[in-house]
Amino acid sequence: MDSTNGTNKKIIMGMIVLAISGVLLGSVVGYFITHKIVEDTVLKQMIKEGYVNTADATATSEDIVFGKTAYVNGELVNGSAIMFDTSDATATSEVILQGKTAYVNGELVVGTLPVIYGQTVTPSAQATTITGNAYLKDDLIIKGDRNLLPENIKKGIKIFNVVGRFEREKQDD
Repeated sequence: MDSTNGTNKKIIMGMIVLAISGVLLGSVVGYFITHKIVEDTVLKQMIKEGYVNTADATATSEDIVFGKTAYVNGELVNGSAIMFDTSDATATSEVILQGKTAYVNGELVVGTLPVIYGQTVTPSAQATTITGNAYLKDDLIIKGDRNLLPENIKKGIKIFNVVGRFEREKQDD
């Protein structure tokens, strides 16, 4: 005889003793004695043998790791939660694009890195600043000018690192 049949017989015998004691002792006294017997014998034996009351369990499949199972309210529930170990992640909000999220060390991190969309810069007398510490999403175009040649710039003058060599011819008066 295996231990499961022996356990089941013990549980059945415990239930029979409870029923008989309830009838013989009356309702109030029988209830307290029956409750004590159940607690001391039947429930302890059930727990010892692996029987567990899951009536107050509240887990859902999303709370249980994928590939694992659990009993909730007497029903077998298959886990669907996919867990990732992010303990070795090193990203910070400053290197994650603005509005995007990631998990770092199990914590949700919201990105703050600004995005620069492509633009065209035309050289002028004033400096144009493209803000650093940002992600350049599209092409940045710096306009050129085919006339920006040394022979078109007065000698000794430097424009955008092009040194002029144009000399005006002297006119006779």
